[in-house]
Amino acid sequence: MTTWQIVLLAVLVLLLVTAVAFVVWMRRAAMTPAEAGAELKALGIDLVRLPNRLRHLAADPRTPRRARWWLIGLAVYVASPIDPIPDFLPVIGQLDELVVVPLVLRRVRAMIPAEVWLEYFPPRAAARTPSETHVEASGRDERPRRGGEDAPSVWQRLRRRLGGA
Repeated sequence: MTTWQIVLLAVLVLLLVTAVAFVVWMRRAAMTPAEAGAELKALGIDLVRLPNRLRHLAADPRTPRRARWWLIGLAVYVASPIDPIPDFLPVIGQLDELVVVPLVLRRVRAMIPAEVWLEYFPPRAAARTPSETHVEASGRDERPRRGGEDAPSVWQRLRRRLGGA
């Protein structure tokens, strides 16, 4: 097999695994496809907002200096092409970030006072955008999401799964 065929095969396998994981997650959470799609959209929005929120968190004077250094180190690690597994390798190049980033964020979260963390990472109900509020007001998708009004953000759920309280 040539290199491009191996890369194509790796991408296809990754897409298949992702699709299967999505279906299993949707079934275990007892969600309809519309609810699962809305939840994935909310998770994607949380991921897009994450770097900016972390930057503001690091700039906050109430954030301990040690937590700031951890956040700076994390940013350098993610941006640096020098990793245990180089990022230019398709699929597996990003696996080390998938492990390191949640572990570092878990440690940083433990260092930061709860009121400071909640200011930058509010529960999902408080973090809604005007367009999300409009969807609820328009009468579409009136069923409450799993977890009720205060559904936790992706990072809060990830922290719980990794053993944090």
